[in-house]
Amino acid sequence: MRNENFKGYLKLNDEQKLILLKALDYGIDSKGFIIETKTNKKVLCKYTNKPVSLNNASILPGSTIIINTSLVTLSEYTSEYLEPE
Repeated sequence: MRNENFKGYLKLNDEQKLILLKALDYGIDSKGFIIETKTNKKVLCKYTNKPVSLNNASILPGSTIIINTSLVTLSEYTSEYLEPE
C-alpha cells in the first residue's frame, strides 16, 4: 500500500518487534500472541477485536497502538489518527 501518511514508517522483522514490545512492557505468549506483561492478557486489535499475533502485528504511534495488519485496519488507523478532520 502506497500512502504519503505512512512515509517514514519502518518495517520491522520479528526480532526487532520483540525488542520494541519488550521496551513497551509487552511480551509474547506460548502461541505467539502479544500480551501485556503485567496482566498476561492478550492484546486485542482495536479494529478487529481479535488477538494480535507477533507475525501479523503493526506497532503504530498514538499511545502505542498495536493492531492486526491488514488494508482495512491500516485504513481505519489512517482515518482516525492521520487524516485531517
